Amino acid sequence: MYTIIMNTVMPVTTARKNLLQLVDLVDERYTRVDLTKKGKVKATLVSSDYLDSLEETIYTLEYSMKDIKKAEEEIERGEYVSLEDFKKDLAKRNKKHVR
Repeated sequence: MYTIIMNTVMPVTTARKNLLQLVDLVDERYTRVDLTKKGKVKATLVSSDYLDSLEETIYTLEYSMKDIKKAEEEIERGEYVSLEDFKKDLAKRNKKHVR
């Protein structure tokens, strides 16, 4: 997993003059550059790897939220197995299959 290490904000006119360096910056340092127009952020420059990671996360969450909510409800009702109990059960199962 990647972490953004820095966020830079600059006017589009400045970015235009330094576009090649900015592309290298977001690629090498896994950072982002927010581009402003009249003082307001209008676009963001990020690496393609970071964008891919965000899209994958969104996709995963989109299709997992139902299961996550169901699991949270089960936990609230106490319908879960502790790690220790799971390990004991697994050890018992392994002993049965070894014979």
